[in-house]
Amino acid sequence: MMEDEGPTDERSKPTEIGSTTVPAAEVFELIGSTLDGRYYVEQRLGGGGMGDVYLARDKPELMSRRVVVKVLQEKALQDEWIVTKFRQEAEALTRIDDPGVVGLLDAGTLRNGHPYLVMQFVEGENLRTHMRPDRGMEFADVAHIWKQAGRTLTAAHEYEVVHRDLKPENVMVHRRADGTWKVKVIDFGIAKIRNSLVAPSTVTGKLAGTVSYMSPEQLQGKKVSSVSDVYALGVIAYEMVTGRCPFNPETPFQLSEMQKTEPLSPRVLRPGLPVAAQDAILKALSYRVIDRYQRACDFGDDLARALLEYDDEISTWKKSTAIDEPAVTEAAIGASPKPGKASAVIHQKSSSAVPSNRKLWLTSFAAVLVISLLGAWAVWRYSRQTAPRALTYWLNAKMKDKKSNSYSTPFPSTGTEVFNNGSEISFHFEAPTEGFLYVLNEGPGSDGGPGLNILFPNPTDNNGIARLSVNQRLDTYSFPLDENEGTETQWIVWANQAVPELENAYRTAFSNKGRIVDAGEKQSVRGFLEKQRIQPQDVTRNNGISPSATISANREVWAFPLELSHREVNYR
Repeated sequence: MMEDEGPTDERSKPTEIGSTTVPAAEVFELIGSTLDGRYYVEQRLGGGGMGDVYLARDKPELMSRRVVVKVLQEKALQDEWIVTKFRQEAEALTRIDDPGVVGLLDAGTLRNGHPYLVMQFVEGENLRTHMRPDRGMEFADVAHIWKQAGRTLTAAHEYEVVHRDLKPENVMVHRRADGTWKVKVIDFGIAKIRNSLVAPSTVTGKLAGTVSYMSPEQLQGKKVSSVSDVYALGVIAYEMVTGRCPFNPETPFQLSEMQKTEPLSPRVLRPGLPVAAQDAILKALSYRVIDRYQRACDFGDDLARALLEYDDEISTWKKSTAIDEPAVTEAAIGASPKPGKASAVIHQKSSSAVPSNRKLWLTSFAAVLVISLLGAWAVWRYSRQTAPRALTYWLNAKMKDKKSNSYSTPFPSTGTEVFNNGSEISFHFEAPTEGFLYVLNEGPGSDGGPGLNILFPNPTDNNGIARLSVNQRLDTYSFPLDENEGTETQWIVWANQAVPELENAYRTAFSNKGRIVDAGEKQSVRGFLEKQRIQPQDVTRNNGISPSATISANREVWAFPLELSHREVNYR
């Protein structure tokens, strides 16, 4: 027999309890009504077989704050298990005292006997909206979000509440104006509550949750615990850094078998992922309960630490280099050592203290060392100036079909195809050396004339900075091509240091949705691009299963114009 659980659901759908959702005709109308003389219902946000969710306004005395009202529907009232879980959701939200859990404000019963809950309105979007297929999120974003989520789940577990349905749709996130994240865990509708005051735990034949995020023990109908939630967090974290789930089965039985083996290493899909971060995720996904993290906060902290330390590696290396080189130089030319060091004897003026031949030997050695260091530095500097600066890129493209207003499945490209008008494009870059990347779009402007837009850097990708570290992979957000036939130039700029003309333009462009609107700024940027332009012969196209192209030029900074043509094409 299986533990106190409800029916299985598919991966990307909200959890549904029961064999079918409630038909639209059976959803009673609440919009425009006032509940309990207090909550004015404005609109329906969504729902399923268990209940419907509405946006409402509290009474004017509380500044008409927005609240969410969750109402149990007619068919759900026929199932005693669902009614119990609805009441236990209120119990769970009342128990857990943590800012990362959506707050319960009120509860009651409508005149027709349907119970409802009034909950805090959470500003933002669910985590799924920030997770794009076949790509991962920025490491810093994953770190800050997961550190909070781990601590929130640990707080719930300390109050003896196991969520049991963790998935991206049940994690609400909101980026504040200062760039930090606010995280809320929602939907405790099928949570397991130990020592429940509403009802004791029962054993049924039902299985609840979302299959792709279920732990092995939950999928097998065995006892679940806080460590089961840790497994679900591991699945989501894997998806956040790689863009895909660790397992992609056809059936729950197939998933149960797959879970017995370790999933594909995340670094295979995201080579830039730190080893420590990969180890943390795989530990959370351990098949055996005893091998996983025992607390969600430990997993969140370890993953965040690994991802944030990775972001600091380059700056740490630079600091250590800046300190070490002067120290060697000073010692070599005989800088005054600190008192008490034996080497101080070589700076004594008395010739009797150090034999003259020894003094001559030391002076010669110091001179040779200085010359060697200066020579090595000159060679290193020359090589940096003249060695080819290479950058590999590829596109992910989604062709737009004008008739159906839908998009094709994304496919990799180097930009040589003729795209459909309005198609969506995203860039992917990798470089063997550190550098500064800028991507600009030159195409039709909103006023009918030529427009110039900065696609990268932007506030969303790479924490809003142009610098890429060694072997870092960068995935940009998707942007649409123009709806009218033509050719748009995507300027790819790769430099050994920040480019002032582009940095200045970036600082002002994103208050105008990425557009460079100042005429003087446009002229400055266009002049820079033309001056640093390189030719198509500097590009090597690597065609194959995953086509890509490598741009390389013996210059400290170059700008390559990638032209994307588009017209009305029937791709189906």
